[in-house]
Amino acid sequence: MTVINTNTSSLIAKNAIGQNERAMSQAMTRLSTGNRINSARDDAAGLAISERMSSQISGLKMASRNANDAISLLQTVEGATKEISSMLGRMRELAVQAASGTYTTTDQAALDLEFGALLEEIDRVAKDTEWNGNAVLSGAGALVTEAEVTKDYAIQVGTDAAQTMGLAIKSWRPKVAVDNQMTDATGANRDGLDSAVGETKEATFGTLTTNGAFTLAGITVTVGAGGSDTTTGAQLATYFAALNEGDAHGDTALGKTGTVTTSGTFTGFSTGSVISSTKVVFTNTGTNSATELATSSTAAGGTLPSFASTVAGTANQSAYSSGVMYWGTTPTRIDITSSDNASRAITEIDSAINGAASERAKYGAYMSRLQHASDNLTNVATNTAASRSQIADADYASETTELARTQIISQASTAMLAQANQVKQTVLALLK
Repeated sequence: MTVINTNTSSLIAKNAIGQNERAMSQAMTRLSTGNRINSARDDAAGLAISERMSSQISGLKMASRNANDAISLLQTVEGATKEISSMLGRMRELAVQAASGTYTTTDQAALDLEFGALLEEIDRVAKDTEWNGNAVLSGAGALVTEAEVTKDYAIQVGTDAAQTMGLAIKSWRPKVAVDNQMTDATGANRDGLDSAVGETKEATFGTLTTNGAFTLAGITVTVGAGGSDTTTGAQLATYFAALNEGDAHGDTALGKTGTVTTSGTFTGFSTGSVISSTKVVFTNTGTNSATELATSSTAAGGTLPSFASTVAGTANQSAYSSGVMYWGTTPTRIDITSSDNASRAITEIDSAINGAASERAKYGAYMSRLQHASDNLTNVATNTAASRSQIADADYASETTELARTQIISQASTAMLAQANQVKQTVLALLK
């Protein structure tokens, strides 16, 4: 049938040109941007997957940067603590020299000048060493004369919230390494570094008799002057085991014979049940940093409580291990002004040097671990990027082929549209 109102061949050619132009435009867009997916219509599922991968890759790269930042922090810490260790070594040399009987008290005083200056410099370095504005060697919070709380860092080394690595840096301030019960520089009454939060000590109570008294964790127990006044170790243990942090002394008979009174508030510790009849375990709560579990006697009479070493709980937070650098309730530095003092200083500094070396070794282990974590994060990010590339990146070999194909078809379809329009002109011959 010969018709002219509907040029079917022309319409077919026109539709083919439109489809080919869309394909050619897509190929040109991909070649221009380098992306296979330039809009959601190109590949809806692929777009969702590639966007999720992109966020994961950026998170992995940032986590790797976090790990490297943590390494930089630890390098700063390690550099400062190396100097502190060097100063501790020099202090030991001075103590060894002062301990010799060939030196006079004047000589020892002169040696102590440098000894004290080095201890002050150690404190200054520990206080003032900063990384990104944060003091990294002074523990957490303000300096107190009890064991300082370790400063903890949670390093984000993954893309998810829970993927962190913990760093714990002890305080290097010398006054953290204090023994409140030590009464002189020769080590008299030394019972070790003061307790940290969570540490426990075991107290053993004995019988308290006429005119006997002691103060323990804020509670004072006093036995009267009567000839038969007494309270036993088991009775005292039962009384203290019932106390909780903040309890007032209460109105208690203590199972007494005669006059036994109590006063004060139980402060800085919590207690548990009685063990072995006369023993109670006291746990440091940290609510009163100036409180140390110890006794003070106001009168002779019976046996004062005695204490075992720390038996459980958190280790002391000082970087100097068990080395005591200050002593007394008003902290006074150890000194080398006498042979006996110098001998004690040698012992304490030996412990401090060992503790410092152990703490520095921990930093090295942290840095090694963080370096491996950073390398792994970089590897995961690289492989994830490769996977995303398979989905989102344009294949130039395929797209250039597609562009050439669509360009040829575009020229051919345009020619065919011209031919289709020309064919209909033959109808004019029928009108002649």
